[in-house]
Order: sequence, then structure tokens, then C-alpha cells
Amino acid sequence: MDTSGYRDLADRLKAYGLSIVAKGAQLSVRNPLGANPVEGIAGQEGRYVSASGYELGERGDENSTALHIAFLLGASPVGAV
Repeated sequence: MDTSGYRDLADRLKAYGLSIVAKGAQLSVRNPLGANPVEGIAGQEGRYVSASGYELGERGDENSTALHIAFLLGASPVGAV
């Protein structure tokens, strides 16, 4: 499995102030300002999907995927007003 997309996505999510934990072939993402929600992210057929099967974005478009996930978790870029 090519993990470069996951690393890129994790780096972009960290820029939104989100906490990332890699669990095998899945990322666990949460907003540290709240206990919930936690979003599990895995790759499936060229897409990033949540643990419940919700499509979050495309592999290769980690920037838009990170923005989408950050929005869902109520995060904004670090340093944003």
C-alpha cells in the first residue's frame, strides 16, 4: 500500500489543529478541543472513506479531503482568526 497519501493527509489535517493517530491502514482523527467526534479514515478504491462508509475525498486530492474533514470536525487552520 502506498502510504504517502496518508502521510500527506495527516500533515494537512495537523495544520487544522486536529489530532491524528495512525492505526494500521487507518487514521483516527479528532478535534482536541472536544472529546468527540472522532473520525476513522481509511482508503477504499481510490477514495478516503469514514469508518461508517461516508466518502470524504479522493486519493491524490489530500488538500480538499483535509478541508472537508476539518469542516466536519469543526476545525480551522492553525492561526486563523
